[in-house]
Amino acid sequence: MKDVLTALRPLRFLVMLCLCAVMLFSSVAPAFAVPAKNEPNPEANQAAKEYEQESRDAIATDHPPNLEETQAKTKGGGLNEVQGKAGLDEMKRPANASGTPSVEKDVKNIIEKVQEKFGG
Repeated sequence: MKDVLTALRPLRFLVMLCLCAVMLFSSVAPAFAVPAKNEPNPEANQAAKEYEQESRDAIATDHPPNLEETQAKTKGGGLNEVQGKAGLDEMKRPANASGTPSVEKDVKNIIEKVQEKFGG
């Protein structure tokens, strides 16, 4: 019996080595993954770069932008002076929320269900 256990010792070592290698490579695998569907679009990346540059400029000059400068940056219909129109299509709002019930309808449905349940 001891001879069999002694003969299996290198096999156990090899199995443990393989398991450790699998664990190591499985923890590294997400780094090689394809970008997800919800990754920021190039416009959002550009907006982030502009924001970073404006922040650096404001810190370097000790001069935050005034109201007129901020309003001038949003004249093109952007969300704000930094983001602009980036991500505008993905944003949830009544214009693109067709088919989804409003909060008012949801509350009415819940109240009706509660009233049915308690007989009120």
